[in-house]
Amino acid sequence: MAGLTPSRVALFALFCLLALPGCRDPEKERALADAKTAKTTLAEVRTQLEGVKATLETTQKERDGLKANVGDLSGAIENLKSQLAAITQVRDKLQAAADQVMAMKAQLTQLTQDKDSAIAKAADALGLAEKLKSQLQEQMQKIAGLQEQNSKLQQAIDELKKLVGATKVPEVSLP
Repeated sequence: MAGLTPSRVALFALFCLLALPGCRDPEKERALADAKTAKTTLAEVRTQLEGVKATLETTQKERDGLKANVGDLSGAIENLKSQLAAITQVRDKLQAAADQVMAMKAQLTQLTQDKDSAIAKAADALGLAEKLKSQLQEQMQKIAGLQEQNSKLQQAIDELKKLVGATKVPEVSLP
């Protein structure tokens, strides 16, 4: 009965019922039994068909649900991709800022070293200035002392000139 469809079985049963109405022979009985079997088979096939239809409907509903889920998941994936792109941009900006901070830190370190060096040089220059000031004061004291000596010597020369001018020294001729 593999090639029999429910409609063919029903037609065969109907044919048997119409073609053999008045005979009481074994063929008619057999035909009626076959028709009854065909009816039963048809009922079973219809029941199976209803089950297959129900299964098909359930499968279609599940498919539609899965399609909706796929649509939702696709939207979620697109949303996640855009969020990932935004996060990547933020990360890149943060990395650039971190690089800038590191460069500034290196500059600050260099400026601190330069400042420390300048302070040390200024301290050395201040010490040198104090030393030179001390040497200048000593030189000024020496100059003041030399000026005083010079002044005394000048007075002594002036007094000697006065004395020499007041006393006449005879002229002596030399032979």
